[in-house]
Amino acid sequence: MSMNRVIMERRKELGLTQEQIANYLGVSTPAVSKWEKGITSPDIGLLLPLARLLKIDLNTLFCFQEELTQQEINAFCKEITMTAQNDIKEAFQVAEEKFHEYPHHEELWMDGTVCLEAALIQSALTEEEKKPFEEQIEGWYACLMKSTEEKIYSTAKFMMVSRYIRQKKLDLAQSVLDTIPDRKEMTRNLPDKLMLQVSIYLKQGKADLAAASLERDLFSTLNRVQMLMYQLVDAELADHNKDVAEKIAEKCQKVTELLDMWDYSGLVPIFQMKMLEKDAEQLIEVLEKMLKALKEPYDFREAPLFYRMAPEMKRTDTKQMLDMLLKSMETDPECDYLRENPRFVNLIEKYKS
Repeated sequence: MSMNRVIMERRKELGLTQEQIANYLGVSTPAVSKWEKGITSPDIGLLLPLARLLKIDLNTLFCFQEELTQQEINAFCKEITMTAQNDIKEAFQVAEEKFHEYPHHEELWMDGTVCLEAALIQSALTEEEKKPFEEQIEGWYACLMKSTEEKIYSTAKFMMVSRYIRQKKLDLAQSVLDTIPDRKEMTRNLPDKLMLQVSIYLKQGKADLAAASLERDLFSTLNRVQMLMYQLVDAELADHNKDVAEKIAEKCQKVTELLDMWDYSGLVPIFQMKMLEKDAEQLIEVLEKMLKALKEPYDFREAPLFYRMAPEMKRTDTKQMLDMLLKSMETDPECDYLRENPRFVNLIEKYKS
């Protein structure tokens, strides 16, 4: 919250008028009005008596204690994502105002920037229309890369590397990537911290905590395995090894089924292969399974490997994913040949409604 809003809201909470504030501090009522509108700020000599009058400390007056819960940050991200679907420019304006209100809240900036970048990628804007928004995003990431918090600056660097790769600025991508420490190199010769923690829990008779810790690490590891397999499919296709890529895609689906993961994630590489083959009937069959999976969100409670995680896991916004997939199938030039297929048309209409 900005200083002008702190002054205005605290004054109202205490039942004071602008005139009373002015009289106490020896200034004019219009001066107080300008403070609350953000046109001017109080002189430095007035800050301490103003804080005492408002019954707050200087940290609060200067907004240094700006805390938002993760729930509030999530709500903000949802707001700008929904706004971007109708007006990407307005979404950026809403985000800018929020960032201005919380100039030092790096988690807010990071989550908001990631959401806006995703919205921009999915938008129907031309590359030229995207340019000013792309510059804003890069500016925000550049600020976050200077953070003193490892989680923040590492995430910002990873996001910037991904951006440079998409933009085919590979030298810049490499230069940023080289500044990110490789945790595997740092811990290769050390005992695994998780296993040591699990051993402690078991010795303490806390088997439930041991199992929960193992579940979380297993889930994270399997998500990484899936991403590696997706990339391996891409790499084999790029090397013109279509048969090998297809076998890897099939194995990815089997791994998903075997290890209690979400059906949708196992279908992604299969879908990718069918898109490449332009086999309409098989593609529609896989698409139907994917759409069905999006209508039936993954339930951790039903997974023997992950049921303990259920209370702490945030439900995936499958509605947004469903809308994006349908929009892609309707507008992607690669799918032009499908739009004369009655089965495809009926399937899209079914899930749109």
